[in-house]
Amino acid sequence: MTKLIADIDEVLSTTRAVRFRMDLERPVERDVIEECLRLAQQSTMGSNLEDWRFVAVTDAVTKSRIAEIYQDVWLKTVEEPLAQGEAATVTRLAPDVRNDDESKQRQERTLRSVKYLVDRLEQVPVLVFACSAKPIPDTVLGNKASGYYGSIFPIAWSFQLACRSRGLGTVMATAIVYHADKLIEILELPEGTHPISMIPVGYSKGLDFKPAKRLPVEEILRWERWGQDD
Repeated sequence: MTKLIADIDEVLSTTRAVRFRMDLERPVERDVIEECLRLAQQSTMGSNLEDWRFVAVTDAVTKSRIAEIYQDVWLKTVEEPLAQGEAATVTRLAPDVRNDDESKQRQERTLRSVKYLVDRLEQVPVLVFACSAKPIPDTVLGNKASGYYGSIFPIAWSFQLACRSRGLGTVMATAIVYHADKLIEILELPEGTHPISMIPVGYSKGLDFKPAKRLPVEEILRWERWGQDD
């Protein structure tokens, strides 16, 4: 398939989380998904082992089952905690705690867009699940944790970039692994293989995405050590 966006800098700077602008009616061809994943396989990997596994779901019944899980995840991790004023969730997700009006509006839009996807997940043309066959690390930081996540997320992001260059919209939906055991059963994953993220995929309505507002590089970068100011 001919790439619609050939400039790598444009792809890197305009690959956005696509929810509102995902075309839920236009089918996505199987060969396009396979082509994007084939490109993504060139990603870096831990120990030079391809311990990544992917499942692409298009079956309506299966998508409906997954959509029920996603709705429950939204309820348990967003809606109910925010309504109950759960401190950690409010700090992380509530628009009212953001520092300025622009940030508040952006967070309100993000929550609306996530809820939009939650309510329509079964209509998304393809649900791609990025999974890891590596043993689960004992700790969340250090030891084997970096290699565990450092192998699966580069290929997942490269897949999203390849999709963007071909006119497809995607979003990294990691929250669904809140119910990882249910996903393992639905996807019939082999023993020892675990879902890490879901990537909904559909053609985007238009290609005119723009770079998002981000902090100046000077605020997130220090040379030599963090304590060095110049």
